[in-house]
Amino acid sequence: MVDEAVVDRKGRIVIPVHLRQGLGLREGARVKLILEEGKILIMRQVTPEEFVRKMEGCVKEGSSIPRMHPLELKRIWEK
Repeated sequence: MVDEAVVDRKGRIVIPVHLRQGLGLREGARVKLILEEGKILIMRQVTPEEFVRKMEGCVKEGSSIPRMHPLELKRIWEK
């Protein structure tokens, strides 16, 4: 499915309601905008709590060797 939006004089667009609902975006929600290969990606930001839940078990407490490379964790967090 492809939706269209119009850019107004101030550079704003309105994200259609079904797309906002699909991402759980409400008024005041913060999103990340990424320019990638001629496209603008709009992504819901992950809260620190969501990130911690998703990463549980990736790094074992007391272990000197994480199960996941720290740079990979950083890349995931930045998404």
